[in-house]
Amino acid sequence: MPICINQKGDIFEEIIDLPEDRIDQLTLNHPITHALVVARNKDGFLLLFNKWKQNWELPGGIREAGESLRACALRELLEETNQIPGRIDFRGLMKFKLRNGKTEYGGLFSADIDNERPFLVNEEAEKVIYWDLHTDIGYIDEIDKELLKHY
Repeated sequence: MPICINQKGDIFEEIIDLPEDRIDQLTLNHPITHALVVARNKDGFLLLFNKWKQNWELPGGIREAGESLRACALRELLEETNQIPGRIDFRGLMKFKLRNGKTEYGGLFSADIDNERPFLVNEEAEKVIYWDLHTDIGYIDEIDKELLKHY
């Protein structure tokens, strides 16, 4: 039974709870392609408005060759939002079945933003917000909303 399906048809199938140092010992039939970060400060959860997708989403993105999931999460958080967390913890390995039929895994991290830095518009993110879970800000990917529970 899937955890969540977004409006595009991507399926969040499961989250595997394991220590971060055991990731490389796993034998998986599909690649670990990316990392996502559920970050928050005193005002709420950090979301970025993706220029290409035209919706709110969590910071994160594709791993570069030889990059650890943690390094990917930190790099993407900085590139997309200009934030550096005071704390970042591994929460598990997410499994997705994408609308194109491919299956992939991604690392999920939670983070605290203690010292907010100014946002810099970039090629992917138009703006950021610290969302309080209640204010209507427009469309937020359903899977990303589900992942907020793993802070």
